[in-house]
Amino acid sequence: MNDAMTETPQTPLVTVMVVEDDYFARQAMSLLLRADDIELVGVCASPEEALSLAERRRPAVALVDMRLQGDRRGGVELIRALREVSPQTICGVITATDTTGDLYADAFIAGAHGYTRKGDTQNSDLCELARRLGGGEWVVDSEISARYVNRGVRAYQFPARAPSGREPQLTERELETLSLVAQQMSTAEIAERMVISGNTVKTHIAHIIGKLHVQNRDQAVLYAVLKGYLNPTR
Repeated sequence: MNDAMTETPQTPLVTVMVVEDDYFARQAMSLLLRADDIELVGVCASPEEALSLAERRRPAVALVDMRLQGDRRGGVELIRALREVSPQTICGVITATDTTGDLYADAFIAGAHGYTRKGDTQNSDLCELARRLGGGEWVVDSEISARYVNRGVRAYQFPARAPSGREPQLTERELETLSLVAQQMSTAEIAERMVISGNTVKTHIAHIIGKLHVQNRDQAVLYAVLKGYLNPTR
């Protein structure tokens, strides 16, 4: 048999750009983003350079430092601008500090799909982060998402926003389930409230997690809050 006919198809390349204003961090990230299925199309030091590159190359993924040129909101503003010039580019936030409060929420409302901290050993594989973002996942580590949920992050702390037509659509029962998950209810408590079985609750939650491309219940709640799936309650 012809070997050419039996070759395994190559994994599609994930094109990635990095936006980082620190010279040494740029060098390190360039080294960390070396893989057969990753194509690093550029490493930018400024928002202006990043926007120009994104418009020309249309990368699948942009990894953006939260603080750019001394502006703690620089990354948020750039993500919003990137989504305008290259809507298909998925943005991930990389930061050396633990982003909190409205700034954290704003990054996702601006269009970020992922968040990780520099030097976090559990999230240091930038290639894997790029692959997951490029594959459509919403990537936030469980520790961060759980902390925000446990602090009482609820829809009423953010402006009410209807999900856009591009957001995954949840059924009424899935939305009801998600709202009860957001209230920290257990599977048994949700089943009792909705008058359904525990297995049905688990099925609803599995469908929600799959549709939102998240990893667990906490991430589903955080995504729903930031994307406007949950109606504001006071």
